Amino acid sequence: MMRKIFFFALLLIPFIANSQVDIKISIANQQDNTYYFCKYRGSKTFVIDTLTVKNGVIRIKQKAKLPEGIYLLTTSQNFPIMEVLVAKKQRFSVKISDIEDWNSIKVKGCATETKLYYKLMAKVHETEANIAVLEGVEGYHPENWRKIDSLREDLANYEESLKIKNKDAFINTVINSLKSHGLENYWDDFPFDDARVLTYPLIDKKLDTYFENISPDAIVINNEIDKLIAKTGDCTVVRDYLLWYFYRMYYAPKYMNLDDVYIHLVDDYFMELSVEGLSESMLNLMVERAQNLVDLKIGAKFPKIGDLYSIKSSYVAVVFFDKTCQKCAQEGRILEEIRERHPEMVIFPVEITSGMSENILSKFDVQNTPMIYLLDHNKVIIAKRMKAGQVEQFLNMD
Repeated sequence: MMRKIFFFALLLIPFIANSQVDIKISIANQQDNTYYFCKYRGSKTFVIDTLTVKNGVIRIKQKAKLPEGIYLLTTSQNFPIMEVLVAKKQRFSVKISDIEDWNSIKVKGCATETKLYYKLMAKVHETEANIAVLEGVEGYHPENWRKIDSLREDLANYEESLKIKNKDAFINTVINSLKSHGLENYWDDFPFDDARVLTYPLIDKKLDTYFENISPDAIVINNEIDKLIAKTGDCTVVRDYLLWYFYRMYYAPKYMNLDDVYIHLVDDYFMELSVEGLSESMLNLMVERAQNLVDLKIGAKFPKIGDLYSIKSSYVAVVFFDKTCQKCAQEGRILEEIRERHPEMVIFPVEITSGMSENILSKFDVQNTPMIYLLDHNKVIIAKRMKAGQVEQFLNMD
């Protein structure tokens, strides 16, 4: 008897293996015959499959299970149609009557988390729409703000009600990441130690919002970066994603006094860790730039170049330019007008030529032209990486 059961189980293995993923999607009033099935990597999307419509149904079927995450279905013109939460159960169907209405989405099959996701999104969008109406009312209306607080509290309670008992369930991760807090406890519930948070674009939006609203001070920012990296625990995928996010953000930051953030990232993370996507040659360039930036920070004495140090003037505007660059010419004219109004400033032009050593460009961190540094009478850097029109506000600031 046991041998018969075992033999029957063996017969089932190919059937099971061939049907790990079977997701059927039908969308009302769609004329396209071709669709793309895409995965998220933070805010970016990548096509992983091209799908065709057969008998009004788009079907995703494959042997190997899909990694848990939120996927995006788009038209062949890359117009987003819908998101699909894929958890452990990957055999279900989705029917959409109206792509503008989350409530019109119906899920059949054993896909509890997928069903809960559409309920969650319907509630989120409804709440956001109601809040937008109340916020759009002109003037101060205390009652409206009380209604907004009530709506947010109601949403938070609803989100909690959708959680399921399995703590590791993907829908729980999504709900935790959606939680809204003030700046002081902004990241309290965000699951940085769960790689699945990279399967939808929320992480980038939250990072953008947070770092745009904290103090633009290098010490503050470095402390916040350290806290977030620590929250990733053993999840190196999220850790490395954060490192590259911060690298892009602070390579050429909005504020000119944040070079220490780049230096911190390179010295304490990229040099010390094995980071995904980091080649040896790129690391060498990072380290070289970080070392050069130490001498180019606000408050540092500008490195010697030409006869710069023989100039006696209250201010010196060092301008790296390319004579073939139209923007350089425009900025140069503005700088000349400022010099006429402020004779205490001297312009020190440095032309970028084809024969100029790469070492010179990297030494002064010339990433593009024109590149302007403003120095005081001691050749100390007081401003950098700015437009010519901004120079005047730094003159005679005392």
